[in-house]
Amino acid sequence: MHILLIRPHSDIPAAAPPLGLLYLVSYLQEHTDHTCSICDARMHEWEIDKVQSVIRDEKPDLVGITAFSLELPQVHELAKVSKSVLPDVPVITGGPYATSDYMKALEDKNIDIAVIGEGEGSFCQLVEAMDKGEDWSQIKGLAYRKNGEMVKTGMREFLDNLDELPYPAWDSVNLEEYFNHKSTHKRNAFNQHQATQRVLSIQTTRGCPFRCSYCHNLFGKKLRKRSVENVIGEMRLMKDKFGATEIEIIDDIFNLDIGRAKQIFRRIIEEKFDFKISFPNGLRSDSMDAELLDLFKEGGVFRLVFAIESGTPRIQKLIRKNLNIEKARQSIALAAERGFSMGGFFMLGFLDETEEECWNTINFALESKLQTAAFFVVTPFPNTDIWTQALEMGHNLDANYENYQKVSANISRIPSKRLEELRKIAFRRFYLNPKRLISFMRTTPWRDRLWEKIWILIATSFFKYEK
Repeated sequence: MHILLIRPHSDIPAAAPPLGLLYLVSYLQEHTDHTCSICDARMHEWEIDKVQSVIRDEKPDLVGITAFSLELPQVHELAKVSKSVLPDVPVITGGPYATSDYMKALEDKNIDIAVIGEGEGSFCQLVEAMDKGEDWSQIKGLAYRKNGEMVKTGMREFLDNLDELPYPAWDSVNLEEYFNHKSTHKRNAFNQHQATQRVLSIQTTRGCPFRCSYCHNLFGKKLRKRSVENVIGEMRLMKDKFGATEIEIIDDIFNLDIGRAKQIFRRIIEEKFDFKISFPNGLRSDSMDAELLDLFKEGGVFRLVFAIESGTPRIQKLIRKNLNIEKARQSIALAAERGFSMGGFFMLGFLDETEEECWNTINFALESKLQTAAFFVVTPFPNTDIWTQALEMGHNLDANYENYQKVSANISRIPSKRLEELRKIAFRRFYLNPKRLISFMRTTPWRDRLWEKIWILIATSFFKYEK
């Protein structure tokens, strides 16, 4: 069986190699004899007609589409095109969208099956059963239609020992295209301020024990960790075989087990990898100490991003993040003393949030020593806890959930127009600060895509920018 895996082209600006698909390919390669290819339409910026030609040329036996929730329109467009070319070939979707809203996905008759949650085991078992003509309807981790009704087979148990997963199939894509694709509008890393072009992503854990109400539950609420040596082995492969000069660690919370984080960086230092390292996904800022930051610095870390979200204790408790705001301030100050480039994630418009509470968040950013900040509008994606809470409170959630830059369904106490205005004010006041701009230029790689960054800042601060 030949399987075509597709990542759709969308407004998402980051086009790092598609790690989830690379894990699927390596898992299938290890456990089956099936062949796989990846069509990364996002990286190539391929419109639907180009992907249609890829499907027509490859004639796969199965099409898989991965997507974030905000890529919903692209998923359904791809499914429609796939069925128009190969009407008898199953179309399967997975990733955050399929996991959080499989019922919405399966309303589309062009989508046959949704893979829910951690996908390697379920997808592999499904492919094997289809290939052999066996019944797959009881495989855990799937949802599908039967006689016009939605059927969910139940959640598959998460893999406890992540060392059992093979390394991502990096050689199933042309990495040189990612390292050298400056001709497109996409960057080849999650980190907006990368130091080099030869960047690869690594995920050393899965799952998160915190139950933040706004978050998807793709990998579960239990922290599962790869062994230190397993992580170091992949980093060695990245350097020796693929020539990576920079890595970005994209765990949900790398430093949740602070002892393990220190072990990994001691080994990185011992191995003398000489990587540039960033944490673009957001570290836990109240789980830091000076020793860890010193190890980060010696191990090659140049950029830290802290997921603060809210500067109000009541909101922190409400969303169940429960960040110690004062400890977060202290950690940022400690990191600033060591010369890191630092960014922060902030969200405006939480459930029942007031304008005063939004200002607490904005002022946290303004008073910090962060060099960059991203202010997002809260988006209550379907079937997240915050979506359920808002529904119970009577909010109208019939909305278009396509990005974090504008109001979709407003669940705060602030009028939508004012909420978007506050976001612009936050950007202007944060970035139009001479001391901050000087600090940014001293600590942060800024030359790559400089004019694009300047345009985004101006457009976000003064105009309507929704990408």
